[in-house]
Order: sequence, then C-alpha cells, then structure tokens
Amino acid sequence: MKKQVLSLSEIHAALLEILVEFDRVCREHNLRYTLDYGTLLGAVRHKGFIPWDDDVDVSMPRPDYERFLRLVNEGQIQFAPQFMLSRDRGRGADYPYLKLMDKRYKTSCFSHIEVPYLFLDIFPVDGVPDLPERQVRRWQKKVERYNFAVGVTRWYTFNSRFGFLAWILGFWYYLPFVIYGRKRAVAKLQALAKNYSFEKCSKVDVGWGLTHDYVERECFEDYCELEFAGRKFMAISDWDKRLTVRYGDYMTPPKKIPQISGHGTIVYKNPKYEKGHS
Repeated sequence: MKKQVLSLSEIHAALLEILVEFDRVCREHNLRYTLDYGTLLGAVRHKGFIPWDDDVDVSMPRPDYERFLRLVNEGQIQFAPQFMLSRDRGRGADYPYLKLMDKRYKTSCFSHIEVPYLFLDIFPVDGVPDLPERQVRRWQKKVERYNFAVGVTRWYTFNSRFGFLAWILGFWYYLPFVIYGRKRAVAKLQALAKNYSFEKCSKVDVGWGLTHDYVERECFEDYCELEFAGRKFMAISDWDKRLTVRYGDYMTPPKKIPQISGHGTIVYKNPKYEKGHS
C-alpha cells in the first residue's frame, strides 16, 4: 500500500490538533505552559506556524511538568483516543522529554530518531544555579560533557549509514562513550536539572541549561494568551525577553528561506490506526 504522505500544510493542521488537545487538559487542570522556541516565534511573528516549520514546542515550569505527568499516570488526565503520552523515544533516543503523540500519523525523520507518531514536544523549565560565575561555568561544563556523551553515542549508532569504513575509523574514539552509555548520561543530565529548584532560583532555562538561554524566573510566572493559527494558546507574558535572548532580532525573517522544513520529518497516515477505527 502506498503511503499517504502529508503536505506541510496538512502537517500543520495535524499538529494544531495535538496542541489543542494539550491546551484543553492544561486548562482543565490549571497547569501552566507556554508556547516556546519556533512555536512562540511563529505566534508572535506569523500568528501561526513559521511557514517552513514542521513541529510544535511547549514548555512547562518543572512543578507543573511533574504534576502533569503524575495526573496522567494516575488516570486523572484522559486524552482523546487518538492521543497518547510517551516519555520513551526508543533505543535511539536522545532526551526523555515528554511528547504528546497522535497515533493517526506515522513519521520518519532523516536527521534524528524519534517516536513513531507525529508529536508535540513538552519541555521542563528548570532552575539555573545561583552560584558565583566560576561555579556556574563548572556546572555548565558538566552539563555539556554529559550532553556530548549522549550526542556522540547517538551519532555513532545512527550514522553507521555513512559506511563501514567510517564506522571502523570512529570505533576507538566512540568506544568510551558507548561503554558509558546513553541511558547513564541522560540520567546524569536529569539529576543535574533537578538539582536546582525552579521556585528557588532567580534564573531558569529549558533543557538542563544546554542552550544558555537563561531568563529571570519571573518570565515563567506570568502568562497571557497569544493567537496561533486562529486559536488562542498560553504564552509567557514576557515573550519578548524570551525571544530576544533566544533569537536576537526575532522579527526579521531569514533572508534565505530553508529548503527543507524544520527537522525534515516525513508524515503519513497510519493505515493500521485507520483500519482499526474504520
């Protein structure tokens, strides 16, 4: 059976449905979240998706993120039948962020290994240590070291497609990282993230401080609504600070529009889901 590949506009429509479902449960359970990264930029600059983007990102303060997961595990949050929450991206996974997936759509991606279904990324926002600059740099280096171990093991297993010779030449370089293991490195990163409480730190960041896009905690404490693709979704009120730190002059689109959308994800209808619900 030939795959029914979705166009980018169809991917946007499907992603919007996932975002609507996520927004619904967050509002019902008074959970804070914000549109983030390219999705927040799209809301501000385009009132919707960045035209060439193919994913959706949201962030939640760590307390809300953990409460969200607990409510799902306890059965207090019920998603519509086509949606499911996954923390496990499989053996080729990088980071265990939560993902809300739509089982009606299968995906494949040339740039990195992901879950099998179309998804929305849900990132925790954690505290950045209020320490002297020297100690913060030491913390950053520790985070970067474990992140490098995660990335290297993923590259080595995934990019064996570059050929047997490349695999052999890289063997001794990658061996120590492979032995250490991706799971152990990810566990270390998670522990580092939770070392510094969101409520007690003056600055926060998404993704264990890997991006160094630090903003004051107050940015993630006050929320508003922003228009996105004809609907209203939650965003931090000081979205200008977040976008400026992340992108600089964020209102000026790039001069050269990317030829490959977002992550280069191919999305197609899931025939097994359609067959089971026909």
